[in-house]
Amino acid sequence: MSNGVASHNIRSPLGLAHATRLVQVAESLGVFVLLAIVVTTASIIAPGFFTYTNLTNTLIAASITAVTGLGMTFAIAMGGFDLSVGSVQVLTAIVVASLLSVVGPPLAILGAVLTGLAIGLLNGVLISKLRLPAFVVTFGMMSVIRGVALLVTQGQSVMITKHVEFGLLNNGKILWLPVPFFIMAIVFAILSILLKNTAFGRHACAIGGNRAAAIVSGVNIDRVTIAVFGLVGVTAAISGVMLASQLMIVDATLGTGFELQAITISVLGGTSLSGGHGNLIGTVFAAILLATIASALNILKVISFYQYLAMGALLIFALAIDTARRAFIAKSLLSRS
Repeated sequence: MSNGVASHNIRSPLGLAHATRLVQVAESLGVFVLLAIVVTTASIIAPGFFTYTNLTNTLIAASITAVTGLGMTFAIAMGGFDLSVGSVQVLTAIVVASLLSVVGPPLAILGAVLTGLAIGLLNGVLISKLRLPAFVVTFGMMSVIRGVALLVTQGQSVMITKHVEFGLLNNGKILWLPVPFFIMAIVFAILSILLKNTAFGRHACAIGGNRAAAIVSGVNIDRVTIAVFGLVGVTAAISGVMLASQLMIVDATLGTGFELQAITISVLGGTSLSGGHGNLIGTVFAAILLATIASALNILKVISFYQYLAMGALLIFALAIDTARRAFIAKSLLSRS
């Protein structure tokens, strides 16, 4: 009996890792195939969709969402999520737009990123030190930060009139591809290294996979939690900078519902809400899918109400996939035991 139990305990982690990898690969390919179907369909039914200008705009929108989604993937892999990213995005967009009236773009961008980092670290401290659920803390911060944005702007728009070269962060091209795509690619590369090749990434996934086991293994739960939410704050701030460069005029009403987009693309891309692993490439594909659907609906002049329906349907679809994923992994473990 003891040999059977020991064998089960040895095989279970290996079975879990193998099943998880299979699911991640399948989901990444699945999202890519779904993206290909949507692009093909949109090219047929939406005149003007398959043009350089529209594809560029779609890639810009996807890149802005993907940057925050990549950070959100870390939080979900750790077993939590951040509902304040939409508010952080708009506040940091306002910060960079305001700072551009007195300093150059590098310092303005730095100020926005540090603002996002500070908010993320505060979220992490409140969650870890006060033992509050991430949902409660980030939901409250969502309203607090939005209120700060309204107070700072007095409900007015902030226009970027100085340093118009700041717009090159959105309008610039490198090898015919928009600059936001390369920003997203850099963030993806850095976070991929953090997730796969550092103790920080392994510890974040370990906390999401089995918090008690992570504690026994000596993982500093508080430190990792604070760092992860700090990372999410930074990615939301980068998205805010990209958004400000895209619009060149910002106000406190921007970013509403952005947190749901970030969560949707993370889960749809293959990161389970139960935590334990993150699928960054799947998040990128899902962001492009989301932007492609929005672009096609805009070309077809579908009213925004139906676009919200599409977003809700995608979120439900992502959650259904997440449920099926967990059932598959559980079944794989049982069959291997």
